[in-house]
Amino acid sequence: MNSSRRFRQWLHGPGVGLLILLFTALLVVNAVAVWGIIASGREAKVTALQDFRLEAMAHARSLEAVLASRRGDFIFLSQSPPLAGAAAVLASKDPMARRWGRLDVQGTLLLFLGAHPEVESIIVRDAARQPVVAVGRRDGAPVLLPVQGLAVSRDRSQFFSGFWPLGSSNQNSGALETVLSIPNLLKVAAPEIASNYSVQQGAVTDSASSSDSDLMSVSTSVHDAAWNPPVAWSLVRHENESRLIQSVSLLAGRYRTTVLLNLVVMSLTLVVVVVAMGQVRRRVALEAERQHQALLRELEKKLMESERLAGVGRLAAGIAHEINNPLEGMSNYLTLLEDDLTGGATADSLHTLRKVRQGLDRAAGIIRQVLAYSDPGTAPQAPLNLNAVLEETVEFVRSNPTFRHVTVSLQTPDHQLRVLGNRVTLAQLFLNLLVNACQQQPENGQVEVTSRSEGAWAVVGVADRGPGIAAHALPHIFEPFYSTRGSTGLGLSVCHGIVSQHRGVITAENRLEGGAAFRVKLPLTTAWVVLQDLTALSERV
Repeated sequence: MNSSRRFRQWLHGPGVGLLILLFTALLVVNAVAVWGIIASGREAKVTALQDFRLEAMAHARSLEAVLASRRGDFIFLSQSPPLAGAAAVLASKDPMARRWGRLDVQGTLLLFLGAHPEVESIIVRDAARQPVVAVGRRDGAPVLLPVQGLAVSRDRSQFFSGFWPLGSSNQNSGALETVLSIPNLLKVAAPEIASNYSVQQGAVTDSASSSDSDLMSVSTSVHDAAWNPPVAWSLVRHENESRLIQSVSLLAGRYRTTVLLNLVVMSLTLVVVVVAMGQVRRRVALEAERQHQALLRELEKKLMESERLAGVGRLAAGIAHEINNPLEGMSNYLTLLEDDLTGGATADSLHTLRKVRQGLDRAAGIIRQVLAYSDPGTAPQAPLNLNAVLEETVEFVRSNPTFRHVTVSLQTPDHQLRVLGNRVTLAQLFLNLLVNACQQQPENGQVEVTSRSEGAWAVVGVADRGPGIAAHALPHIFEPFYSTRGSTGLGLSVCHGIVSQHRGVITAENRLEGGAAFRVKLPLTTAWVVLQDLTALSERV
C-alpha cells in the first residue's frame, strides 16, 4: 500500500514528464540510427555486387586475352618448320629421316609443353586424323605418350581442345590437337582468386545475384571466335558477401557499438528506476516476512517448551507411580511387622522383614534404571567384534528355559564388525531387545537376529513374528516410563541411551509379514574415530 502510494507520488512529481520525454527522444534517435545502419548495409551490398560484377568482367577479358595469346602460340607452333612438314617426314620411307624427324617433333612439343603449364597435352595427327606423335603430363612433368590406342576422354568442364592445321591451309598435311587445362588457364588470368572461378561451356547472359546464404555469384561471357572450335564460355564466380563488404561492415560495426552503448545506458537508467520501485515493494514484503518468521519462531519455541514440560511431567509421574507401589507395600508390611513384634511372633516378623527388603530393592532398582537412562554408560570403550557380543547374547537367551518355545536365529557375515564400545552395555542393549521380542512370541515363535555392514556402519536387526507395535505407540516407544505391557517402561529408553552413547541410531517399525523389527546402526571403528575428531573440532570452534 505504502509503496504504491509512493510510486504514484513519484510519477506525478516535478521533472518526471521531462525525463520521460527525454527518454522517448533518445529512443527515437537510436531507432533512426539502427535504421541507418540497416539501410547502409543494404546499399553496401548493392555496391559490392556491382564491384563484384565489374571485377568478374575484367577477369573474363583477361581470360580472353590469355586465350588469344595461346591461340597465337599454337598457330606459330603449327607453322614452325619441325611441325609444318611433320606429316610428310613421319611418313617418309627413309628410316633415318623418319627417326630424326620424329625426334625433332617430339623435342619441339616437349619444350613447348614445359613453357606453357596450362597446356595439358599436344597430339600431332596425320591427314587421316590418326595420332602420330603425342606428348602430355605425368605428375605435372612433360612426357611422351604412346600413340597406339590413344583415346583419352576428358571432362569438358576441366579441359578444352583446339585443332590447328599443319603447314599451309591448302595442303592437307595433318593437324595439331591441343588440350588446355581450364583451371590452369584461370590461374593465369586471375592468379590470386582462381579457385573462386568456374567455367561452364556454352554462352550465358551476363548476370549477378545474391542469396540469403551470404553467398554472391556473378557470371559473364567469354568469347573467342578464332579458336577451332570457337570459344563460347560462361565464367562464374562465387564469393562470400561478408568478405566483399568487410570494410563497410567495420565502419558500421563501430557505429553499431556506439548505438548499443547508448541503448545500454538507456536500459540501465530504466532498470534503475524499476529497481528503485521494486526495492520499496521488496522492503515492505521483507518486513512482513520477518514479522511472520518471528511469530513462527515464537510459536515453535512455545511448542518445544510445552513438549519438554510434558516429557518432564510424564517422567515425574512415571517415577512417582513406580516408586509409590513398593512404598505402599512396604508401609503395609511395616504395619504387619509392628503387630508381629508386639505379639512376639518372631518367625512371622522375619518373613515380613524380608518383604520390606524386597520393596526397598525394587525401589532401588527403579532408581538405578532412571540413572541408567540419564547416563546410559560411562564405562571405558575399546574396539570389539560386534558379532561376538551378538553370539554371546543369543546363546544366553537360548539357554533361558522361559523362552524354550521361541526359536532364536543368528546370521552374521564372515568378516568381523569392529566397533568402538563397551561390551557390557552393548550386551545389555541386545539382551533387552531379545527379551522384549521373545516375550511377544506365541508358541513356536521365531526371532531373527542379523548383522551386516553398510558403508561405514554396522547394522544389527532384531525381528520377531509377534503382534507388532501399535500405530499410536510407535512415536513414543523410546520415551521413558512408556509401556503397553504394564512394565516400568524404561527398557527401551535405556536401549536408546546406550545407542546414543555409542553415537548410533536405533529405529523400530512393523514388518509387512507381521511382527516388529528393531534396527541398530553403530559406526565402525574407522567411522567412529572420524566422528570423534569432528566432535572435538566442533567443540574447539
